[in-house]
Amino acid sequence: MLDQLMPGTTVQGTRAQYEVLATVGRGGMGVVYRARRLSDGTTVALKEMRPADVAKSEDRDENRRLFTQEAELLLRLSHPNIVTAYETFEWDGRPYVVMEFVAGVTLEKKLRDANAPQFEQDVVAWGVQMARVLDYLHTQKPPIIYRDLKPANVILTPSGAIKFIDFGVARTFKERKAKDTVAIGTYGYAPPEQYGKGQTDARSDVYTLGATLYHMLTNLGPIPLRTPEVGSIQQVNPSVRSQTEQVIIKAMQQDRDLRWRSAGEMEQALAACLQQPLPVATPAPDATQRTVTPVVPPRAQRQLQVPGATRAPELGPTKQITDALVGIAEQPTFCPACGRGNRPTARFCATCGASLPAPAPAAKPTSPPPLILPTPSLQPAGRFHITTSRGSWDFPLQTVPCRIGRRDPSQNHYPELDLADYDRGHASRRHAVIERRGAQFVLTDVGSINGTILNGKRISPHHAYPLQAGDIITIGDVKMQFEWS
Repeated sequence: MLDQLMPGTTVQGTRAQYEVLATVGRGGMGVVYRARRLSDGTTVALKEMRPADVAKSEDRDENRRLFTQEAELLLRLSHPNIVTAYETFEWDGRPYVVMEFVAGVTLEKKLRDANAPQFEQDVVAWGVQMARVLDYLHTQKPPIIYRDLKPANVILTPSGAIKFIDFGVARTFKERKAKDTVAIGTYGYAPPEQYGKGQTDARSDVYTLGATLYHMLTNLGPIPLRTPEVGSIQQVNPSVRSQTEQVIIKAMQQDRDLRWRSAGEMEQALAACLQQPLPVATPAPDATQRTVTPVVPPRAQRQLQVPGATRAPELGPTKQITDALVGIAEQPTFCPACGRGNRPTARFCATCGASLPAPAPAAKPTSPPPLILPTPSLQPAGRFHITTSRGSWDFPLQTVPCRIGRRDPSQNHYPELDLADYDRGHASRRHAVIERRGAQFVLTDVGSINGTILNGKRISPHHAYPLQAGDIITIGDVKMQFEWS
């Protein structure tokens, strides 16, 4: 086995030189490094194939072919929700591809860290974005079938936008072909035709999208070759509405003629289930200035045609590549010794143990800590008297709508009434909301996992309940008595 590149190693590419900063992950075909482009200091992901890691020569040849295929495919794609590739080259006998460095976590890691079903509206928002990417791929000429959509192959950025990161088994659709040459996919996510029973097409990707959403909503891996039964998703995750469940069930039909006819059609069905703004993403900077040096076999370099992205809103650039970087939502602290990115509050490097620069001192919080920034221009018309195991205090409704839940810095989610420090895990991130309608305040549970109790009775989700003075709202261990000021 070849040793991986050490921090400080300079790799010579076709267009630029790259300094290796740290190893951020290993996969079936190679290693991913965080690197710096020396010409302008841009942080990139450097993906290296490790041919010596595979014993059999035929396996090495196949891995090299897939590595080259993935690199060349990414170089001709341009979509804000697909990781951008800048160039490919061969250095020191090994092929490389340079890609954008995307900050975030894979959906697989997010699910693993939470060890719980995800909130319905978050999953629907991710599903809309994934459907858009699939529709973009399917409308290429010839169509591109992704074939391996699963939580491990999608990164969730801090803004809530998603990025596809792995195109190793994608293939072009061949008309009049009865079946795929090789049956490739991930057990459980793949539809029947992907097990060597036929040629995969756009409806095959529809199935894998449904299986991915099923996994995110239930925290249960999809059962191979089985369509979920009506009510099975809602039984595990009460935040899921029937409309959303039906979209997934239709996507996972074993007979592909019964599925959504296209990813675009499934996107519209998911969008109809969405009740919150859709996160947006943008291609990495200088995405159109990309070159490819074919790795194997050598051949004349071709002129790349970069298609324009469809239905892609714009936002500021983001950077990174695979599950490893990941988990750092805020600006990381980089180790001066090995270059590893660490959590902002870390005192020692998780890789080499070196001391990290001390963070700026923070002000000591009061007890209890402030839950809301006052807005002097708004005069409160109501307030809560909140009682927890840590004490009680008054919370003025200075900002409405007032979201109640648990903060999630990884998605830049900070509710006005943050229960993270007072509740023992009962509150969802997006649990409930207080709104003002005319002269009256109303309470709405937005699909929480454990529910919201009003005056001793659990309220139905997504229905507004008017509040009267003296009403008591209970969420887990927290009691909030509504009062007029």
